[in-house]
Amino acid sequence: MASNEVKPFTPNAVTLLTILLSSMVILMGAAVVAPAIEPIAQYFGVTDSFTKSLVVSLPSLSCAITGFAVGYLADRLGKVKVFFGALVIFTVTGAAGFVAPSYEVLLVLRFLLGIGITGISLTTTALIGEYYTGMNRAKVIGYQSAAIGVGTLVLETLGGAMADIGWAYPFLVYLIGLPILVMGFVSIRDPSRIARSNEQSGAMPELEIPDKGRRILICYLVVFMEMFLMFSVPMNFSAYVSELGASYTMCGLLMGIMGVSQGVFSILYSRRASKPSEFSAYAIAFLLMAVSLFLLYIPVIYVTFISMVFMGCSLGLLMPTVISQLSMYSTAKTSGKVMGGYSVALNLSNFVSTIVFAIVLGVLGSFFTTYAFAGALGVVMCLFSLVLRARLNRPAVEDEGSEPSEIPLMYSSIMVATDGSEGGMYAIRNAVAVAKRNSAHLTVLYVSDPEDSSIIGNIATVDELQTSGGEIAHTAFDRAREMAADMGVEISTQVLSGRPADVIIAESSRYDLIVCGSLGRTNTERALMGSVADSVVRKARCPVLVCRNRSS
Repeated sequence: MASNEVKPFTPNAVTLLTILLSSMVILMGAAVVAPAIEPIAQYFGVTDSFTKSLVVSLPSLSCAITGFAVGYLADRLGKVKVFFGALVIFTVTGAAGFVAPSYEVLLVLRFLLGIGITGISLTTTALIGEYYTGMNRAKVIGYQSAAIGVGTLVLETLGGAMADIGWAYPFLVYLIGLPILVMGFVSIRDPSRIARSNEQSGAMPELEIPDKGRRILICYLVVFMEMFLMFSVPMNFSAYVSELGASYTMCGLLMGIMGVSQGVFSILYSRRASKPSEFSAYAIAFLLMAVSLFLLYIPVIYVTFISMVFMGCSLGLLMPTVISQLSMYSTAKTSGKVMGGYSVALNLSNFVSTIVFAIVLGVLGSFFTTYAFAGALGVVMCLFSLVLRARLNRPAVEDEGSEPSEIPLMYSSIMVATDGSEGGMYAIRNAVAVAKRNSAHLTVLYVSDPEDSSIIGNIATVDELQTSGGEIAHTAFDRAREMAADMGVEISTQVLSGRPADVIIAESSRYDLIVCGSLGRTNTERALMGSVADSVVRKARCPVLVCRNRSS
């Protein structure tokens, strides 16, 4: 082996654990000192409420200012380098608050801390998209959201307990970055070193996503509004809980309940084979957030516990959905910038929430009515998500000048036939897109043809023929499940035996649409069109979509 040859890298359990531990600080890394806002202000003699809140909100403003720039650096220099640099900044500037000599120095440290949180946020999320594929990626995104929830529990509870000891002690929580750094040096490597099979390489035709740029902006808007509503809680929670007669420790514990709920919901949700469309998920998440905030209008500590459960479930649904969508919309060359925008939206909401709710609180006069106002905003966002779902999922209307009309979604059950070839996989990818648009159930069919000379070769027995066909079907089904998981489409698989055209035609009466490719394993268009696709088009009992890959 040449001395300059780089060993291939395979993400392992330590890699995953490092990513998940890093993810713990994404949401609550700045708010870990929130329970100590009042003691910190008293120590430094700060009386203005806005200036007090900067201890928590300034890192988020820093994230909003530097997010795109850090994302650009991650794409240019490498996500792993930026990841390690961000962890060092996070650990050093976070823990240095323990010995800050003045409030001005503390605010400078908090601004630098925000740069570290930005780097951690966008690189861990981008690395998930590059380290993992298909169903594994969906699961890891769920685990990441769960880790963020666990971080809320650990960091907020620990920060609240330390605030009861002294104003400076919550800053020691940032030393959690040291063991993460050690684990990262052992287990994190550049994604380009990962050895992948052809199926995992992403060499298949890229799915064309209509209005991709607009959909990315919608993801940013959704996460901004969700965090805008959520951050109204940690910003004011210590004072809110104090009015209920509870301690700083209880403040941290209540935030921890939210984190546990988020974690549990994320894991359960990531294991679902079928998921609602992204806009349906957004609507449900905002409704859960609205219920949570309305419950805070009731000044009873037990009701507050229930409120935090609803809020955690809202975050556990929305965040994995947004991250999954952004991962699908980005590539290895653009994921840094795309996730940088995500970090900007995530953290700008914190700063804006601080300012807006301070004004609303001054007008309404109490935390209880302020949270009810926030709940009303949650209902508005729920309705807005439903409107977006209707508009963006609506099929194209008539030519210009004709009378507009609502065209209903046409298909509820779709079957795609595959022979395991790249043409068949291209058909599956298009079938997944159609099923996604129509919220339809997708069946992937493989027909084992005893007369198919392209797979018989030297096979001498029926058992060997079935085994060979089964291996092709298994590979095709695995890739189909990965595509469906990325798009949140429910699928089932089926293997039948016989002449493919006859079997597909016989099955067509059970479906609203049949999808098949124009090229098979022989890569000869007329060979398949004449023997299968052409027969299916002429004789099927439902509409047929024949997909031709123009790059073939």
